[in-house]
Amino acid sequence: MDQPAPRDRLTPGQQRLLEMMPTIDRIRLPEVRDTVPAANYTDPARFDAEMAAIFRKRPVIAAPSALLPKPREYAGVDIVGMPVLLTRTREGTAKAFANVCRHRGMKLCLSTDPVAAGRLVCPYHAWTYDLDGKLIGLPRAETFPGLEKAQLGLKELPCQEAGGLIWVGLDPDSPPDFSTVTGELAADLDAFSMKELFLFDKATFKVEANWKLLMDSMLDSYHVTRLHKDSLAQFSVDSENMIDRIGPHIRNAAHRGNFDPAAISNRFGEMRKMMVFSYIGFPNGIIVVSPHYISLGVVRPIDDHRTEIDYYQLYDAPPRDERIAGKMREAFDLMERVFAKEDYWAAELCDKGLRSGTMSEVQLGGMEVQIRMFQDAVTQCLAAAGD
Repeated sequence: MDQPAPRDRLTPGQQRLLEMMPTIDRIRLPEVRDTVPAANYTDPARFDAEMAAIFRKRPVIAAPSALLPKPREYAGVDIVGMPVLLTRTREGTAKAFANVCRHRGMKLCLSTDPVAAGRLVCPYHAWTYDLDGKLIGLPRAETFPGLEKAQLGLKELPCQEAGGLIWVGLDPDSPPDFSTVTGELAADLDAFSMKELFLFDKATFKVEANWKLLMDSMLDSYHVTRLHKDSLAQFSVDSENMIDRIGPHIRNAAHRGNFDPAAISNRFGEMRKMMVFSYIGFPNGIIVVSPHYISLGVVRPIDDHRTEIDYYQLYDAPPRDERIAGKMREAFDLMERVFAKEDYWAAELCDKGLRSGTMSEVQLGGMEVQIRMFQDAVTQCLAAAGD
């Protein structure tokens, strides 16, 4: 297992991928022919099985650490039918709870943006909780004879903060194995100082497509210079990606147009200018390192053909002046357009095409091998659940 790297130092695993990268004039794109059953995206029974075996049994990403940068903050997010309350306690610890008042089941936190407060007050009857989940007060307590506040704290969900991400388990009675997210993956993300990053802005997209089609949009390097010909293509080349696995997660390194193997170093700040690191944090995280910011997409399935995805744009620090703030806003607006008008537009049309019943399988080529890797990880989880 790779050890954590010092700040701005790549891990051995990251360095290994860099050193494998050929010069741009020696790129040899993989020649691969593969298929994936179309039913993987359209079968409601498979969707239900994926939710039960993966999202309810394994760690899932709820948000970046940067969503709650300070103690005594909280925010809400819904993941696969579970209303989740994320808090950062007075001590700075990230915790997760069912976002459900123990009185009548009302959703406590109605905000997906961080709220700075040391307590939560239910909007229905004003039952009040601290950020450790304890019930600390309720109006007219005398009308609840025998009620013991210590027995009616919020239902805590398993939670682990690792690599600048807040991971949760959605089954409160069965903690998932967090060792899959606290080792080498966390070390890689720590090399990017993910936990110390500043959240510039975020957006949520509602997409009429199966959740795996949204994951595919970041697993496919084939589309970048084509679908994004009027937006991101100017920054990209068809690259011979270097890809490996960290357990169920995927690590990828790709060229930028100015890649120079003679300039390879172990300094993240230098390398991000001439190559792209990206990660799939299994099952629902998409992390892409750009020269000036890091993009995080958190995919939240709704049903077999509807998905929400939260996009976070993260920087090393807040803007120093209005000019830099303007540049950040331009970058965010560009990515918002790229996702809404290009990636997720394509995902919706692919979903409609697959549901037409005219295709039994999806074709994959050599620049789409990561889709197969991700599909295999999903299928392995389903098989393990059936054992």
